[in-house]
Amino acid sequence: MADDSPACLDPIHLAATGREQVMSALALVFLILAAVSLRQVEHAPDDADSAGLLGSLLVSLWLPLFIDALVGYWRRADFGWAAGRRLLLLWLIPPFRIAQSPYAAQSCVWLPGIGWQPASQDLYERMERAFGIPMLLMAVLILPILAAELFFAEEVAQRPRVRLALDIGTAVIWLAFCVELIVMSTLAPKKLSYLARNWVNLAIILMPFLAFLRGLKIVRLLWLGKATKTLKVYRMRGLWARGWRGMVTLDLLERIVHRSPERRLRHLREVLAERERDVTQLRRRIADLEAQLDRRDARENLT
Repeated sequence: MADDSPACLDPIHLAATGREQVMSALALVFLILAAVSLRQVEHAPDDADSAGLLGSLLVSLWLPLFIDALVGYWRRADFGWAAGRRLLLLWLIPPFRIAQSPYAAQSCVWLPGIGWQPASQDLYERMERAFGIPMLLMAVLILPILAAELFFAEEVAQRPRVRLALDIGTAVIWLAFCVELIVMSTLAPKKLSYLARNWVNLAIILMPFLAFLRGLKIVRLLWLGKATKTLKVYRMRGLWARGWRGMVTLDLLERIVHRSPERRLRHLREVLAERERDVTQLRRRIADLEAQLDRRDARENLT
């Protein structure tokens, strides 16, 4: 449901609503095509015809996204560093157009299926909860796919339908992680801090690009035969870490270990007491540093 805040319903935002739906869908199609291209290059790096066709399609989608980003930048007439950085991001990584709008004011954001919303901590937390269970399921579902690729590669290669099913499953899960990263990094108040905290998600997304680079001839000359298997192992570890973090975030682990309400309540009180001790220590350190600064300022004033 769209927000009724006047700041997010100014004429530029309202006029861009229909365009947002189209361009966001176009960015999603670009991302889907990128997923297909990564899988194609990984399986058939020497297929120049398919690579050329996929490359042409990506360019044909990138061009309208490029023009749209430039038009939005000009229409918004905000030529500050933040708007310029967003324009560069949309040019270099077009899928960010799913949630990053060049028509949006700094205090607003447009999300597919939701509409214009004020960028806030509350919206960030609501979307984090909304992504929680779906992304946990994705992290769990990819594990048998990677296990099949690692331990039953020969059997899978002899069954095209199984191979296709695994490719589709891998692409869908990779897309889900990309969409989550795009939306949540857009909403995060401190984007670099968000990426640092969620480095596992970023690693899961970037690992397929290493397989893509393997398709380049100069890289294949230096590529070790066991590198692909090593990447899949680390990818599995990353997904396991992502699933574990999702269980902790959604409180599922606690519900399993502490089934009764009494035990959960006792555990939560212990966690709260531990956090309060941490906060007390932080406040003491802050007070010490403030006292040091006050003494330094006093000495400077005397001199």
